Amino acid sequence: MKKSILNILLLLSVSLMAQDYLPPCIDNVYSDKVKSAQLFAYGEQTNEPLVGIDNMMHQLTLSFDILTSDAEIPSYTFIHCTNDWKPSDLQRAKYTEGFESGYIEGYAFSLNTMVDYVHYELTFPQADMRPLLSGNYLLIVYSDDELTEENLLLTRRFMILDERATIEVHVPRYANRMDLSDTHQQLDVRVMLPDMPMANIQNFARLTVRQNGRWDNAAQTIAPSYVYPDYISFENNDKLVFEACNHYRRFNTSNLRFQSENIAYIRQLDPYFLVAIEDCAPRTRKPFVTIDEIHGEKFIYIEGDDFNNDTEADYVMTDFFFRYNPPLTHEDVYLLGALADWQLGESNKMIYDYEAGGYRCDLLLKQGYYNFMIVTADKEGEKIAHTDITEGNFWETQNVYRLYFYYYNMVKGYDELVGYALINAH
Repeated sequence: MKKSILNILLLLSVSLMAQDYLPPCIDNVYSDKVKSAQLFAYGEQTNEPLVGIDNMMHQLTLSFDILTSDAEIPSYTFIHCTNDWKPSDLQRAKYTEGFESGYIEGYAFSLNTMVDYVHYELTFPQADMRPLLSGNYLLIVYSDDELTEENLLLTRRFMILDERATIEVHVPRYANRMDLSDTHQQLDVRVMLPDMPMANIQNFARLTVRQNGRWDNAAQTIAPSYVYPDYISFENNDKLVFEACNHYRRFNTSNLRFQSENIAYIRQLDPYFLVAIEDCAPRTRKPFVTIDEIHGEKFIYIEGDDFNNDTEADYVMTDFFFRYNPPLTHEDVYLLGALADWQLGESNKMIYDYEAGGYRCDLLLKQGYYNFMIVTADKEGEKIAHTDITEGNFWETQNVYRLYFYYYNMVKGYDELVGYALINAH
């Protein structure tokens, strides 16, 4: 009898441990079969997943494909996070109303495509599972009803805003360090807090700044530099000085019947189309040229009025080549942008082709309009992308900056997201 009870307790503890698994709080895809994952707000693909707490219901859209001909019903849940994207200590009942998890039941099969896939879509928050608090959240999608490392499909960050602060941003022509004035962009920030307590504000206020869609070089947990009677400022902080980079490169595969800008050729192979992007070369020593782009994002669509972008856009093998000789010894080379989830991973790492004299990478991408940049990162240490070798850095670049202002609520014990701003560098 005692042995049976012990076995039951052991099984229960294993089950609880499996349920307690939490992935890192990052945007990432964990299955090779999952493609084209997007999470966006208000029905627009290029909107970041941030909504106001007063009108958040059904305003976020999760969209992704699984490369298979058989449908399954994935599960999803979300957790609350701190301002620096760690799981918060809040009990789930404090930040969620309704169920702990749900099913993604909206799916459709691909139609007339060379690559078979099932398209999934979810709009949330929903009445039976919605967040109660402002702040950072991680959406988690998994298979087989159980959240384990093996069943994990993808994760996406999203934010709920309770706007009570106003953010003003200035990008001066000359940085505090004069040697960086032509290659970097400095942000000076003021935050007005008309209805919030200013006592000990330096201990409770934190600022995060992102350049375009990137998280690798984001400035996080920035404390105020100065406190004034009616506002606080974030100035003269080296973390708020960013490499200016260059405009993103672009290509369009929405129509596979002709070669659009920056496409070298299109071939129909088995089992997919092959699209070769025109060879890229370093832009470091070239003059700065302004071009239209969408700041590294992607927009999935197929050209034509009668097509369904979700199910009739095909997948194409996209070949990238970066002409660079000799190979770099201390840096790895990557494709950066939404086409690779803004990550620096193995799938978007470029491999040196000694015969061709440059770096090459192939990505299976759904038809659409894409931006990308070629960057380097140190082989050892933190994975932060740099453009000084590959793309150059020009103060004139029209970068977009997203600013998030957090206030730690001592009474409730969590980081409230109370301010947000989206600005262009110029």
